[in-house]
Amino acid sequence: MFILNAPALVKILLTFGLILGLSKRVPLAGCLFGGSVLIGSWMGLTPGDILHVLWVEATGSQTLWLALIITLILILSDLMAKSGQQARIVSAFQAVSPSPRFTAASLPALIGLLPMPGGALFSAPMVGAAMENVPVKPELKVAINYWFRHIWEFWWPLYPGIILAISLFSIEAWKLCAVQAPLTLGSVLGGIVFILPAVSPGHSMPSPLSRDKFVQLLQEVMPILVVICVLFGLQGSVALAELVTGVTIAWPQYLSFVLALVTAIGMVSRASSMGMRTVSAAALNMGVLRMVLTVVGIMVFKGGLVQSGAIDQVRVELDAYQVPTLTIIALLPFIAGLVTGIAFAFVGVSFPLVVALVPEGRSPLPYAVLAYGFGFMGMMLSPLHLCLLVTKEYFRADLVDGYRYLWKPVLLCLIWTVSLYFIYTALLG
Repeated sequence: MFILNAPALVKILLTFGLILGLSKRVPLAGCLFGGSVLIGSWMGLTPGDILHVLWVEATGSQTLWLALIITLILILSDLMAKSGQQARIVSAFQAVSPSPRFTAASLPALIGLLPMPGGALFSAPMVGAAMENVPVKPELKVAINYWFRHIWEFWWPLYPGIILAISLFSIEAWKLCAVQAPLTLGSVLGGIVFILPAVSPGHSMPSPLSRDKFVQLLQEVMPILVVICVLFGLQGSVALAELVTGVTIAWPQYLSFVLALVTAIGMVSRASSMGMRTVSAAALNMGVLRMVLTVVGIMVFKGGLVQSGAIDQVRVELDAYQVPTLTIIALLPFIAGLVTGIAFAFVGVSFPLVVALVPEGRSPLPYAVLAYGFGFMGMMLSPLHLCLLVTKEYFRADLVDGYRYLWKPVLLCLIWTVSLYFIYTALLG
């Protein structure tokens, strides 16, 4: 009875705690499905309603697209590993890298320029290869891959969360990107200070970068560059066609990702003379099924939180408790990020209220930075974040233990976000 009458935020946090605790013994997908049933029951949904939510979210178009993208990422990674290209990419980076630390952080940062759902799964094998001879815990590998994968997302204008924030605040894109770019500095600093020191320094400085080394590096990362070029080329072509014709093109949001990955898979398999049998074997690997089920579990649980009204209830509770305006602007996106684990979702859920709370006559930029910085850190701590969960599954790491590498850089980023808010308030009013 106490749970049924408890605030929605308490119910959500208790559910998170149960998922994290059980994930040590129960497959993560099962924990997420169970969490969806639990939160639905606590929020008053009937068994029929809960089953309907489970079915709709598990078979929804977004879930199916994400499952397909994750499958293609795993196929591409598997083919690159079998062909030796993955190892050659790591070797090429090591040839110009001052240490394994730098290599391990640089590879996910490179992939981070590609705004792909679950993109951390693409860089995870490379981080593993870069640290093959370095004695570190799987949880540290997760932290390095996960953290540095996301250093650009505060301002890189190709991420959906940034695009939506620009739209909701009605701010010129370059202005929002410019004021949020320093958040990347705080994120990099947090990773350097609190995550990388746990890695052995490794070998000494490399020889100077030569033309041959640069060409070799470029050749080895070509599949990644192909994914980026095809993705941006398709999205740019669609945008240009809409601009020229004035007609909205019904281009599925995730189709560009799929075509870009298929192109790269074809390139790698052809270059290495791999037939369809090898590609099929990569697709039918049990690891692929485990990842796909995890993705479905994430989407089902997120759908349960939304459809049960839990997120809306948290917003109402914060207002009813008369929380100060500035605290709401920071806290609501943080909670939304923690609950959804997706930048686009925390922006969509919380920013309409944040925009309404900006004092009249004041620049919205400081408030946008405060809201986005806090929402992003909530997302980075979320047990529903797709990149965190697929990386944890890849390295077979303990989810709870992994958080000990994350809370310190998150705290630093929150302090840095507040500092930027006061600096921008003083400068912009």
